[in-house]
Amino acid sequence: PPAVARALASRAARTTVVFVRGYLGNYMPGNLMSAAAAARGLGFDAFIARNRAGGTVGGNVRALARQLATRRLRERLVFCGHSRGGLECLTLLAQDRDLAARCDGVALSQTPHGPSRVMESVLLGLHRRERYGARRRATEGMHYAALVCLRAVQGGHELTSDRWPALVAPVERQAWPFPVLQTASWSSRPTAWLDSFHGRLGEIAPQHAHDGQFFLEDLIWPRWPHVLLPDVDHAQPAVGGHGFDPARYWLAALALLLDPTPQTAFPGAVA
Repeated sequence: PPAVARALASRAARTTVVFVRGYLGNYMPGNLMSAAAAARGLGFDAFIARNRAGGTVGGNVRALARQLATRRLRERLVFCGHSRGGLECLTLLAQDRDLAARCDGVALSQTPHGPSRVMESVLLGLHRRERYGARRRATEGMHYAALVCLRAVQGGHELTSDRWPALVAPVERQAWPFPVLQTASWSSRPTAWLDSFHGRLGEIAPQHAHDGQFFLEDLIWPRWPHVLLPDVDHAQPAVGGHGFDPARYWLAALALLLDPTPQTAFPGAVA
């Protein structure tokens, strides 16, 4: 809406928006590109961080810190992280007080609080009690082989219950001096082959809501405000598809962070 665009434009000239992709996000064509372009169209300095698709959270945070140290930034900062990228944003801000003091907000999209049950099945052999036949075993064997080829096994392990809680704990204990907004969603059909595991999640916990990658309960952060969106697959805020406009979605999230008035209602992220 014009009023939302005007409100954002009034903050744009002094704000850098940092977009951070999730696990395997570098292999998804167009990931967050339209969102960054839309933010630049309103006058923001906006760019997509160069995190490694299969890297660890710690490694990606250090890389992000180096990028920000060598880039000319505006006075204020906003971070937009999809999936695991949201945790990387928060981890960086927890470690760098100067950046945190300049931050006006963090928009998270489907950043998990709990682990990926799919990665636990593929990498740890968990959740295989029921409906796990030869076809499923072969499919997950191919998933594992693909992660090896992408050098993404280590990053995948971090998304399991063996490691994820230790990465989450330091950021959820923080008393942030800026707003943090999380979007959680659930969907009924896959929209991106690389990031949708509807069949497997349906086997692990039938009739449990999920977004194709994480169960809804594992997307809820107990202390933070949430936007809940039905019929939005995990990959859609990153790459769109099936009528979803990721640029409009992220601008709406920015509006909620920077101009939290009733006129910045979130519905309308889906075209």
